Amino acid sequence: MTRSLAPVVLFAYARPDHLHQTLSALAAAEGACDTMLWIFSDGPKNAAAEEKVAAVRAVLAEPKWRDRFLEVHVIEARQNKGLARSIIEGVSQVLDQREGVIVLEDDLLVAPDFLHFMNGALERHAQTAEVGSVTGYCPLPQPPKGYAHDVYAVPRSCSHSWATWRDRWETVDWSGQGAPRLWQDPALRKRFMATGSDKLDRLRRQLEGRIDSWSIMFNLWHILNDRVTLYPVRNLVQNIGFDGSGTHTGAHDRFHTSIGAKGRVLDPTLPSVDSRVLAAFRKIYSGSLPGRLRRSLRNWRIPAAINSLDS
Repeated sequence: MTRSLAPVVLFAYARPDHLHQTLSALAAAEGACDTMLWIFSDGPKNAAAEEKVAAVRAVLAEPKWRDRFLEVHVIEARQNKGLARSIIEGVSQVLDQREGVIVLEDDLLVAPDFLHFMNGALERHAQTAEVGSVTGYCPLPQPPKGYAHDVYAVPRSCSHSWATWRDRWETVDWSGQGAPRLWQDPALRKRFMATGSDKLDRLRRQLEGRIDSWSIMFNLWHILNDRVTLYPVRNLVQNIGFDGSGTHTGAHDRFHTSIGAKGRVLDPTLPSVDSRVLAAFRKIYSGSLPGRLRRSLRNWRIPAAINSLDS
């Protein structure tokens, strides 16, 4: 790669072993030596986390990482910010200096061609208004029969690795003031739900103050602004955090897919939205029938949560 590569922003908290694996995989990716790496290490939320946070920072202090990347910048928070604030502030800080950014968390292993794909998509779609973000993750084990493209266009952003541009990120409304449009416009709400019934439930909990999620607000922004996320048809990211070690992930593996065997270079040309792809996403992210029914019963409180935004 000879073009200017997007910086990678990596967020770490209290999992030194996971972090070491994440850094090792990233350092082995094509283009790593030409990539600037920014690492935001969150502070401990309590005394019990202090030892693990210290261990994370010991991993980050290892000299070998400086030899594997173009530059390494480590920002250590004294106090705990939490994931949402850390990501919003950290990504904004780096995008103040660069036009695009690639974002990882400390439980993701990337494929050797991950950086190649992400940078190619960022470059290709810098001026493509309908593309709001890109991810290296794909939850589908295989594309629908006869699908002829290398990426999917999906109205659902992804937190298992992603990339975006400054001109998109700076327009995101993290307050959720646009949420009432979902309830006022059934077609808009249908689009929001097209890739999983989990999203409306997460939005409700966010508006009620029960969770602190940057990702559901980024999802909402995509829908309200008619944007899609590009997903590769071949998975380039493995999440190793579904082992009970993470703050926001439990010991399950429902969304895991192994990294796909490297084949030809993936072409990030924007395809049309495919209804079969949306149906496959909806099946995966909506979960079991009992779970869908429970969400449906809970979501009757959505109007009250939305109305609270105006109070």
